[in-house]
Amino acid sequence: MDNPGFEKIIDCSGDISCFRTLNNSEHQFSKIQERTMIESRQIAHNVVDISQLTRLAIGKMHVELGKPKDGYSGLVLSSSNTEEHAGGLDKVAEGIANLYGIPKFESLNYACSGFPAAVEAAIAMEKEDPDMKRILVVTAEKLSEIVDYSDENTSVLFGDGVAISSIVPNGKHQIIDAWARGNIDDPKKCLRKESKVGTKMADGSINENDRDVIVMDGGRTLYKTVPQSLLDIACHTKVGPEGIDYIVPHQANGKFISYMERLLQKQYPNIDIEIIGTIAHHANSASASIPRALASSIDRFESGKVVACPAKGAGINYEEGKLTEGLVLFKVG
Repeated sequence: MDNPGFEKIIDCSGDISCFRTLNNSEHQFSKIQERTMIESRQIAHNVVDISQLTRLAIGKMHVELGKPKDGYSGLVLSSSNTEEHAGGLDKVAEGIANLYGIPKFESLNYACSGFPAAVEAAIAMEKEDPDMKRILVVTAEKLSEIVDYSDENTSVLFGDGVAISSIVPNGKHQIIDAWARGNIDDPKKCLRKESKVGTKMADGSINENDRDVIVMDGGRTLYKTVPQSLLDIACHTKVGPEGIDYIVPHQANGKFISYMERLLQKQYPNIDIEIIGTIAHHANSASASIPRALASSIDRFESGKVVACPAKGAGINYEEGKLTEGLVLFKVG
């Protein structure tokens, strides 16, 4: 695959067959907008799983571009959901690949850094087989399955969502770089999963069974460190800060983005970079957050401009004591 690039990026989270919108007024906790800049979020219906979200996304791609005559060469599926009921996330990816006749597939859980990790995996897939023509990257998140809605720290932040992008030779938006790593130390154990009994679901019901849920004890630490990390990741690239026109970061918290803007003005006062925030009606949808933000903003970006998409979040498979980070860097076509 010569000069891989994004052909199309689509946010599929507005589909009412899979999602409903939860406004702040319906949430049990107050002052969410003041604390996070989030006004509403999408929540997947109870019966919806990652397989259905992935099929929805591929169907949306067919509507936008039509079914490719030569099919798809590869699939990379990113999700924070383990999908144990379906035999694991890799089994879900395998099932989707078989359904659509996709010869190569991979699944991964890099949490909030899932989009850079998935794009990196897609590029690696292409390097193994240069004849690959079209690779799908799906970021599908049902965080409502792993959030305890009686936990204020997490329930005010997270939402569900799914986005899809296709990577093709000489794609419209040329990918300059993509990388992710999951060995970042988190000594204060800010983000992890715990098994709990009697947790509250998104619909208000109580789940009396053991359930793995996200625990975030280090919100203040993350606020102090993550915005600077995201800015550093975006600006310390092969093109340097002067080569960046837009930063579309992981949409972790609206306050993080505001802090990034202040840091940018202080540290790079003579460089004109716009930071894009779309969290108001998306919330934090983990690996789906960056492609969702891109889908809603890329059409207004001027051709030839360079976009940096930095991410930082929980560890691979939410490993305790670790964080992930990553970057996608591309030129607008």
